[in-house]
Amino acid sequence: MFDMLKQLKEMKSKVEDFKKSIENAAFFGQDSNNVVKVKISGKGTLLDIDISKNLIDHQNIESLIMEAYNNAKLQADNFYDTEVNKITGGMPLPFDMKSFL
Repeated sequence: MFDMLKQLKEMKSKVEDFKKSIENAAFFGQDSNNVVKVKISGKGTLLDIDISKNLIDHQNIESLIMEAYNNAKLQADNFYDTEVNKITGGMPLPFDMKSFL
């Protein structure tokens, strides 16, 4: 019983560290043509967007922004999964930790 409480305390500490790293993390994405670049937080909030001054075709701008955002979000999700795996040692959790962050 004591060992289990000790493990839970250690996991709580790791989760707190993880929350801080997610809050401080930034991920960058861009479209395949390098026209639109975005920066998002570890929680997926759009922090910055940069659109090339050389952009001629303004009609596709929405799809380029979506592509750049999705690329950055994929990086954030991969980071999240890797860090959760470090905390849990690969043990599957019965809940999504994102709801606690």
